Amino acid sequence: MRRLPARSALALALLAAGGAQAQSYTVSPRIDARLTWTDNASSSGIGGFGGRAGGEGGSDWILELSPGISMSRDAGRLNGTLAASFRNIMYASNSDRNTTYLSLNGAGEFEAIEKMLFIEADASISRNNLSAFSTRGSSDGLDVNSDNETRVFSLSPRFEFRLGDNTRGTARYRQRWSDSGNTSLANQNAGDWSFGLSNNEITGIFGLGLDYNRSSSSYGGGSGVSGGGGGSSTFSGGGKEQEIMRATLYAKATPELRLRGIVGRESNDYGSRGKQSNTVTGGGFDWNPTERTSISGTVEKRIFGRGYDFSLQHRLARTSFFMTFGRDIQSSLDTTAGGGLLDPLYESLFNDPLLVALYPDPLARRDAVLLLLRQLRGDVLTNAYFVNRSFSAGVTRSLPRGVLSFSVSRSDRSRLGNADQLAEQDDFRSFDDIKSNTATLSYSHRLTPSTSLNTSVSRSNTKGSGTTGADTKRTTFTAGLSASLGPNTTGALQYRYQRSDGDSTGLGTNDFSENSVTATVGVRF
Repeated sequence: MRRLPARSALALALLAAGGAQAQSYTVSPRIDARLTWTDNASSSGIGGFGGRAGGEGGSDWILELSPGISMSRDAGRLNGTLAASFRNIMYASNSDRNTTYLSLNGAGEFEAIEKMLFIEADASISRNNLSAFSTRGSSDGLDVNSDNETRVFSLSPRFEFRLGDNTRGTARYRQRWSDSGNTSLANQNAGDWSFGLSNNEITGIFGLGLDYNRSSSSYGGGSGVSGGGGGSSTFSGGGKEQEIMRATLYAKATPELRLRGIVGRESNDYGSRGKQSNTVTGGGFDWNPTERTSISGTVEKRIFGRGYDFSLQHRLARTSFFMTFGRDIQSSLDTTAGGGLLDPLYESLFNDPLLVALYPDPLARRDAVLLLLRQLRGDVLTNAYFVNRSFSAGVTRSLPRGVLSFSVSRSDRSRLGNADQLAEQDDFRSFDDIKSNTATLSYSHRLTPSTSLNTSVSRSNTKGSGTTGADTKRTTFTAGLSASLGPNTTGALQYRYQRSDGDSTGLGTNDFSENSVTATVGVRF
């Protein structure tokens, strides 16, 4: 097991401090036992088509014993959740694949000075192949190859202040860093300074907002795993910077409708032509026709062309609906691990009444929302910045004894800059553009007050185009029973089928299929 980076100690301490300082909190030691039979135990990969992928691996029994602890706090000056466990995975027929590692997910906020100084932190340690072109899916619990281990940590102090009755200001610094195994996501660092000042009621109708943001990122050189013979290769590091400032004029057209006009300036060196600068102009609106409906949109002229962001959320008594589409510059740190916590859609999904009813435990709901966002936004394994044009929509329906949900998403990513400094298994090493389409249907049915039937089916298609081409189609189906076996004991039995069909020009196929059955027992102390 690798040691945690020293810089993560403060972040983890903040997340765990709630158990020592808060007046009301929950701390739950637990142990989970899982027994899985699979007919394809050894298939795994590093990165996408440029990495190493195993073929059909034969059947095996896999036993997992994972002691852990979870903490949560949702009141007072410290709020957050933390879940950590030591995953001990043992194979019956191939003990060489046995592994142990720390799995960690946490996020929290501490109010250091009342209503003024806040400190946010999040942390994640996981083993997932983040490439959409991999054999197993990115959320596959059996893909525990140490080469795919990714550790992501974030620390962010925030200072809030007021000037008079209507003017508010915020100053924030966010440091986010990641460290990985033999994948191309090694040693990424991103620092972000931001400052905002706003007065929404200068005259009762008009308001003004000023925003400034400066971000810099870098990634160190490292080793990757090359295709073919499975040898290693080295890649050089790099760094990027962006600076953007905006002035926004607000106009309250009606009590429910607010209009926005935007002017500003931005510069970055994300492209292949060095540092570029451009004037930002645009406009937008925020409309809340009812308490259950929220619609907002923004369109801007940016360095990369037309940027936009649109979102719609509507909630009825038993049904909730959301839709988003946008175009902006992104990096893998925006979506990897806890990066979903920064997603504008995260907060609304986490507090959605139907999802709250489906996942009353905040830790389980947090993980479910992050997984949903990853499915909607799509995974990508890269050190490159890219322009992402995305669309996502979903509907959740509460039935008398169950919850039905359906979501669709589409993303079209175009790399900024060249691929010379990218590792061989980086998704953008060979591709200039990556397009993904995903649809997911799920249903949870309450059989008894303590037993539920859970099913889901997902279909995705990812295409890469550039110096070579790739096309991966993935289908996943799960069906299982979960039950409360006692006050502190839960159990589950699940069947899963998954299949991926991939081909790449000049690099052969990357096909995979698996049937698996997993029995789980969890005990909370």
